[in-house]
Amino acid sequence: MIYDVLPVLGEISRDQIIQIAHFLVALYLSISFHEAAHAWMANRCGDDTARLMGRMTLNPVVHIDPIGTILMPLLMVVSPLLMPGGHVAPLIGWAKPVPVNPLRFRQMRRGEILVSLAGPVSNFILAAASIVTYWLVLALARAFGVLGQGPPIVTMLLRFLESLMALNLILGLFNLIPIPPLDGSHILGVLISRETAAKLERFLVPPLNFIILLFVAIPLVRLLAGPVFLMADFVLHIWW
Repeated sequence: MIYDVLPVLGEISRDQIIQIAHFLVALYLSISFHEAAHAWMANRCGDDTARLMGRMTLNPVVHIDPIGTILMPLLMVVSPLLMPGGHVAPLIGWAKPVPVNPLRFRQMRRGEILVSLAGPVSNFILAAASIVTYWLVLALARAFGVLGQGPPIVTMLLRFLESLMALNLILGLFNLIPIPPLDGSHILGVLISRETAAKLERFLVPPLNFIILLFVAIPLVRLLAGPVFLMADFVLHIWW
């Protein structure tokens, strides 16, 4: 089964620590891929600001946001927002926003939508790549007769790929929520009138937006997590 949830810290075992480590590595890889995708698409649309500032990279250090990359994942680990069975919701978070100057886009409206969509789409691409890699590793492990009885690295790799795939499905959906600083808010801002967008921008400012994320968006993700993981687990093992 997919390692879709993290245990309560008070009951951590060795395997659960490994599971948390899988999620943390997967989270930082996914966030870096997400932000690099924003920078790459902005560069393609005519704005090289992010590229010149060194943000078109998979190096997680340049993308770290104190709240979204450090505090939020920590809260998810110790969160009282428990899923059934005494588990907390999967790790989610966000990185420091990529600097973008829409005035430099060749087509402003089109550029804003494409750059905003690039992040969530990159998460879905990474999830798909994780599935294909999982199938390949599983096929090779079975072909060489090492599945379940070979080197521990094989089992650890399969579990990591499960975590990477599941996490990216959740991150892709989470970032489409129209609450700043998530990508969904930028997409909504382009689709609605400028006046309405300005009102929302004035209303959804810190700390209100983070409070909404903590008490509305995260429980929503928790609600979606079960069906998403069941579907993903089915896809992972559809041929096996």
